[in-house]
Amino acid sequence: MEQPRFNRVRIIFISSAFLLLLLSVLSYHRIASLHRSAELVNHTTQVKLDLQNIYISVSEADSGIRGFILTQDSTYLDRFNLNLSELNIETEHLKEHTTDNYSQRMNLIKLREIVKRRIDYMRYLLKESKMHKIQKGQWLGARKIMTELRLHIAHMSKEEDMLLKLRQVALEEEMLITPLFTVFLTVAALLVLIASYFMVNRELTTSTSLRLQIEERNAQLEQRNTALDQMNKELESFTYISSHDLQEPLRKMQTFISRIIDKDNENLSDVGQNYLKRTQEAANRLQNLIQDLLAYSRVNKEIFPSKEEDLHLIVNEVKDELSEEIQASGAKVEVKGKKEVRVIISQFRQLLINLVSNAIKFTADGTKPHIVIAHSIVKEWEIPGAKKSEKAFSKIEVSDNGIGFDPTYQTRIFEVFQRLHTREEYSGTGIGLAIVKKIVENHDGYVTAHGEEGKGATFTIYLPCK
Repeated sequence: MEQPRFNRVRIIFISSAFLLLLLSVLSYHRIASLHRSAELVNHTTQVKLDLQNIYISVSEADSGIRGFILTQDSTYLDRFNLNLSELNIETEHLKEHTTDNYSQRMNLIKLREIVKRRIDYMRYLLKESKMHKIQKGQWLGARKIMTELRLHIAHMSKEEDMLLKLRQVALEEEMLITPLFTVFLTVAALLVLIASYFMVNRELTTSTSLRLQIEERNAQLEQRNTALDQMNKELESFTYISSHDLQEPLRKMQTFISRIIDKDNENLSDVGQNYLKRTQEAANRLQNLIQDLLAYSRVNKEIFPSKEEDLHLIVNEVKDELSEEIQASGAKVEVKGKKEVRVIISQFRQLLINLVSNAIKFTADGTKPHIVIAHSIVKEWEIPGAKKSEKAFSKIEVSDNGIGFDPTYQTRIFEVFQRLHTREEYSGTGIGLAIVKKIVENHDGYVTAHGEEGKGATFTIYLPCK
C-alpha cells in the first residue's frame, strides 16, 4: 500500500515540475519574442541611421573638396580623406545590417556604385582644379550625382520606414500581450503549486492515517500472536502431560491383559478369547497413538540448529532402528547421491524412519519392499511452488514400490490423523506424515508427494543447504 502511494506522490511532483517547466518555457518564448520585436525595431532604426551617416559623410567629403578647390587649404583635403575612411566604415555597417533583407542588399549595391561615382568625380574635380580648368558645367555634374544619391538614400529610407511601421505594430502587440501572458502564466503556476500542495497533503494525510491503522493492527496482531503462542504452549503442555498420564493406566491394562492371556486364557470361551485379543490390539493401537502424539509434540517444541551430516550414515542408523521390519518383509533400502546434508539430526532421522516405515507397511502382499533414497542439489526456483531464487537446496527423494495412492490425496496425506485405508487393511495412527511435514517446516524446507495406485510413491524433501 505504501509503495503505490509513494508512486502517486512522485507522479504529482513530476507532473507539477513538468507543468512549471512548460510555463517557464512559454514565458521565456514570449519574452524572447518581445525582445526580437524590439531588436527588429532597433535594427530598422540603425539602418536608417547608417544611411544618414553615409549621406553626411559624402556631403562632408564634397564640402572638403569644394573648400580645397576654392582656398587651396590642405586642411580641407585632410577632412576629405577622413570622410572617405568614415564612409567605408559606414558602408560596411550598412552591409551588416541589411544581410537579412534581399531588397536592401540590392539597393546597397546601387548605393555603392553611386557613392563610387561621386568620389571618383570629386577626385576628377580635384585633378582639374590643379590645372585651373574647372568649368561651370562640371559643378553641375557633381550636383546631379549628389541628387541621385539623395534620391536613392531616400528610397532606401522609405523601405525601412515601411519595415519600421510593421515592426512597431508587432512590437506594440508584443508589449500588450506579454504582460497579460505573464500574469496568466503566474496565475497558472500558482494554481499548479496550490493543487500540488493539496494533492500531496491529502496523500500524506492518508498515508499517516493508514500508517497509524497499520501500527494499531500490528499491535493487535502481536497481542494475538502472543496469546496464540501462550495457547500453543499450554496445548503442547496439556498434550504432553495427558499423554504421559494416559500411558500409566494403559501399561497396567496391557499388563493385566498379558497375565490373563498367560494364565487364564484356556479358561475363557472362544468368544472371550476373541474379545480379550481385540482388547489387547486396541490397547496396543492406543499406545502407538500416544507415542506418535508425543513425537509430534516434541517436533513442535524442539527446534535445534542444523549442521552438516552424513546422509549415508543416517540411513544406516534408520535401517538399524527398523531392522526387525526390514528383516521380516525382506525390504531393500538403498541410498544414492551426495553424502553431506544439512539437517537437525534427531528430527531428520525420525523423518526417514517414518517414510521408510510407511514404505514397508504399505506394500502389496507377496512383494518385497524396495526403497531408494536419492540426494542431489537444486536451485530454489526449480522447486514447485517455491520462490524464484538461486538459493541451493538439498533434494532428497524417498521412492518405493508399494501400493501408491490416489494423486488427489497428495496434499491431504500430510494432515494429522489422515488415513487413506482402514485399520483392518493397514495399521497406523495417521500422524507419521504430519510429523514428516512438521520436521520439513522446522528446516524451512518443502515437501511434496507423488504416487499412483499400484505403482508406488515418491516423497520429495527440499532442505536449505545453508
